Amino acid sequence: MRSTLDERLGETQPVILHLPPNVASLAAAEETIELANRFGVANGFDLCESQNVTLRAALGERADGSWAATRIANFGPRQGTGKNDTIAARELAGLILFGEKLIIHTAHEFPTANESFLRLVAVFENFDELRTKVARIRYANGEQGIEFTSGQRLKYRARTGGSGRGFAQADLIVYDEAQHLSREHIAASGPARLAAPNSQTWYAGSGGLKSSNVAWAMRRQALEAAGSRLAYTESTGELVTVTDGIIESVSPAADDVDAWVRAMPGLGRWVSHESMQSLFEDLGPELFARECLCVWDAEDGRLNEVVSAAAWLANLTGECRPVPPVAYAVDVSPYGKSAAVAVSDGLSVVVAEHRPGVDWVAGVVAELLEEVPGPVYVDPRGSGAVVQPIEALGVVPVLVSAVQYSQACGGFLAAVMAKKVSHSGQNVLDVAVANATRRDYGDSWAWNRRSSSVDICPLVAVTLARWGALTMPVDAPSEMPLVAYR
Repeated sequence: MRSTLDERLGETQPVILHLPPNVASLAAAEETIELANRFGVANGFDLCESQNVTLRAALGERADGSWAATRIANFGPRQGTGKNDTIAARELAGLILFGEKLIIHTAHEFPTANESFLRLVAVFENFDELRTKVARIRYANGEQGIEFTSGQRLKYRARTGGSGRGFAQADLIVYDEAQHLSREHIAASGPARLAAPNSQTWYAGSGGLKSSNVAWAMRRQALEAAGSRLAYTESTGELVTVTDGIIESVSPAADDVDAWVRAMPGLGRWVSHESMQSLFEDLGPELFARECLCVWDAEDGRLNEVVSAAAWLANLTGECRPVPPVAYAVDVSPYGKSAAVAVSDGLSVVVAEHRPGVDWVAGVVAELLEEVPGPVYVDPRGSGAVVQPIEALGVVPVLVSAVQYSQACGGFLAAVMAKKVSHSGQNVLDVAVANATRRDYGDSWAWNRRSSSVDICPLVAVTLARWGALTMPVDAPSEMPLVAYR
C-alpha cells in the first residue's frame, strides 16, 4: 500500500455520468443546492461538488417545465459520496420549492430509513422558518413521517412486498440501498407515480451485487448511453468500458490509493486516508473494494437478453408521431394487473397509454378512434378481458392468432436490428424492451409475458400495432390529421 502521507482529495466528478437529453434550465438544481446549503442539510456544511453534480444531473428541466430525468441513480462507496445528504436536499426542495404533495422514502432496512428520517427532522427542528410549516412529526414504528400544515407529506418506510401500496400520486419515490432493490419492491410502490404529472424516482446505493438486477439495468443503460430520461452518476474505483454491448471492467487493487481518489469524493474532506487504511485492514481486499470503492459484482442474467440497449438506442428519433393510416393494439399483463394501448404506422411505435388494471382500456380506445380511426388488434390468449368492452363500442377487434403473434415478434426484432423502428424513448417501453425475455414457439419465438422480470405489455402492444399497420388492408383511411399521442 502507498503511504498514507498521500493526502490527495477525492475526485468530485463521477467516473460514470449519463445525462438526460433536452435540458433547457438548471434553475431548479441551483435553487435546491442553495436551499440545502442555507439550512445545513449536509451536517451543517455546504454540499460537496460531487453532490452538486448529481443534483444538476437530476434536476434539469425541459422547456415545458417538466423534469428532463424521471429516473435518477446515484451509486458510490458507503459514506464516500454523501448520497444521503443529496437525497435530503432533494426531499427538502420537493417540500419547500416544488410544492410536492407526497414523497415516499424507502430503504432496505428499517434502521436506514429511520436514520434518514431523524436527520431531516433535525433540519426542520433547527430552523423556525421550517418548523412553522410542520403540522406534526410521526415517530411511531412504520409511521415515520413529516406532515405539513399545507397537507404535504414525507413518508419513510422499510421496503417489503407491500410497502408503498395504498398511496396515490407520489411526486417523488426514493429507493435508498438500491443495490438490494427488487422488481417486486418497485411493483409495490412504483405505480404511485402514475397519476402524478411530473414525478421522479431516485435510486441510491453502493456497489451492485450479482443479484442487483434493477441497479445493473440502470448502470448498463448509463454505460451504453441508452437511458432516455435517466440521470446516472457513479463514483467507483473500477475502470469500465463498453464494447459491442459487452461491459469490460478492470477492478483496482483494493490498496491502490489512486482508486481511493477516483471512487471516494469525500476522501480528505469527511473521510480520512488513515480511516480508509484502518477499514481496509479490518475488511480485507474483497469487502473493502465493494463497500469503499464501489466495485460491483459481475452482472447476472444477461443470457436471456433479446434486444440490446445499443440496438434499441439506435432507433431513437425523439418526437414520434405515427402518420395515418395507423393501427392500434391492446395488451394486458398477466392476471390483468395492467394494460397498454399502442399505435403504429408500421415504422413509428408509440405507447398511447399504460395504466394499472383494464377497466380504462375501452374508454381510451374510443377516444383514440374518434381522433384517428384504425383497426384494433388484440391477442385473445393474453388479453381476452378487453375484447368484449371494445366490442361494446361497436368496434370489432382483430384477434391475433398464435402464429401471427410470433410473426409480429420476429418482424419487430428484425426491424429493430435493421434500424427500422422509430420510437421516442418512452420510459415504460424502454424498460420493457430492456427486460423482455422470449419463449420458443415451434421454430420461431414470441415475447414471454410471464417470465420477463417486468411488465412488458407496452412492448407487446407496440409489437402487435406495428404488425397490424403493416398487414392491414391497403384501402384503410389515409386522409386524417396528425395526432399528438399521449
